[in-house]
Amino acid sequence: MTFHLGGGDNPPDWCFQANAQGDLPTCTYDGSWHRSYDGGGLGGGADGGIPGWFIALFVLVAVVGVLITVYKVSMARGMATRSGMDPDEATAMTLLTDNGLEATYLSANLRTPPPAAPVVPPDATPTVATRLRELKGLLDEDLITQDEYAARRQAILDQT
Repeated sequence: MTFHLGGGDNPPDWCFQANAQGDLPTCTYDGSWHRSYDGGGLGGGADGGIPGWFIALFVLVAVVGVLITVYKVSMARGMATRSGMDPDEATAMTLLTDNGLEATYLSANLRTPPPAAPVVPPDATPTVATRLRELKGLLDEDLITQDEYAARRQAILDQT
């Protein structure tokens, strides 16, 4: 056994010995000597590291997964907006359930649109007969008194 005094001036002999694959180590000194061999770790060397093609495949699969998720969320938000649903709830359903996009699609297509308000042309005014019928209906439903009915009836007739 050889002791090295004085620090990092002289590396030990094992810094010059190759491993089983014939690679020389990289020796570093930080108070004591450490040895590591090039080609290890993630680089994919013959000493058991992860091959580079495997890392590239993993990154490709991760990128495709993110792109599919973005596509599903944008589709769900678009369907929800067009059908009057809350886009944030559609996003949550898409991300947090197994069949979220399909459920959003079904919800959007089964949802009945709100009834449209009848379009009344601005120049179309109800006829006197129509106004008198509506007024009589209010009286029959006890929503107005007989005196109010008589006053409003006279006002309608005076406008003609």
